[in-house]
Amino acid sequence: PDAPTVPSGNASPTPIDTSNIAGATIKVGTYGGFFEENFRKMYPAFTEEFGVEVESVSEPTSEVWVTQLQQAIAAGGAPPADVSMLSGVGLQRAINGEILATYKTSDIPTSENLAEGYVRTDGDDNVTGVGGLSWYITLVSNTDRVKESPDTWTAFWDPQWENELALLRNAANSFLIEITAATHFGGYDVIQTQDGVLEVMRKLQEVKPNVKLWFRDESQGQPAYNEGEVSLGQFYHDITLFAASEAGGGAPLRSVFPTEGAILDSGFWSISKTTEEIGACVTFIDYMCRPEVQQELALTLGTIPSTKRETLDMSDEDYEVVAGPGPEMALRPKYEMYDKWEDWIDQNWTELILS
Repeated sequence: PDAPTVPSGNASPTPIDTSNIAGATIKVGTYGGFFEENFRKMYPAFTEEFGVEVESVSEPTSEVWVTQLQQAIAAGGAPPADVSMLSGVGLQRAINGEILATYKTSDIPTSENLAEGYVRTDGDDNVTGVGGLSWYITLVSNTDRVKESPDTWTAFWDPQWENELALLRNAANSFLIEITAATHFGGYDVIQTQDGVLEVMRKLQEVKPNVKLWFRDESQGQPAYNEGEVSLGQFYHDITLFAASEAGGGAPLRSVFPTEGAILDSGFWSISKTTEEIGACVTFIDYMCRPEVQQELALTLGTIPSTKRETLDMSDEDYEVVAGPGPEMALRPKYEMYDKWEDWIDQNWTELILS
């Protein structure tokens, strides 16, 4: 009688029953602002095909969102979302916190369209996350204030930008440690040790006089760029393209791929362990792996499709607009560093960078 209640979800994966999902309602979380607004427009087609209503939820950063999921699940309440989009760092923290439902790759047959690396599994080959899309963090400027944008991350250290920059405020979503290592230390070798990470952070300290805004997420950063509160900084290539192309002339924004490489990050669909609608959740993720859905996301959001290039019929020109010089030229985040040294990095980041 004192045995703990077995959570709903799917702790020990067996084939997921998706035969009776019509009439279900699921909450799907995506990053707030531009992302959530546009993802919300994708859901009616899914509802029409499967009879599953989707309630769109606006997430903060993945790190904050994982904490909220953990708290809700620990308290025994309904999770704030049944399906969440998590960054690579956020997904790993959710796995470590044991808050995700798992299932088999065979439950999402459309995932065969995905490029390598977009299906994350645990040690037992159970799926924990599925790549929904990827995005770049590039050098973004307000064209009213910056007539000719620099094309290198070293601009952040240039005194001409004193009190003009906007940078993401969290170590694990700004990837400024990786940017600094690649720009000033010749690559990632220096951040293999904690002493090396501290050396990189001290170099990054030099940009602090240039930073006007440390922004939390896109919903806080985008207005600052649009309205010319800041001149230059790091931001999301897809959001910048969309804002600049909106009807009526768009915002005065420009996105430039730095010569050292833009940051390439990905969003992974994950399912909360205590969801009561796992069949509907798995069906939703399988639907989002379809090439035609991925292509619509790319052309609407400016994101990089998770599906293989050969599964898409978009033109090379359209693909280049969203993919730039290609993922192979990008800087990849060191996700394992943030997982291994999470508390240590957060503490030193706060003391050295944000203080």
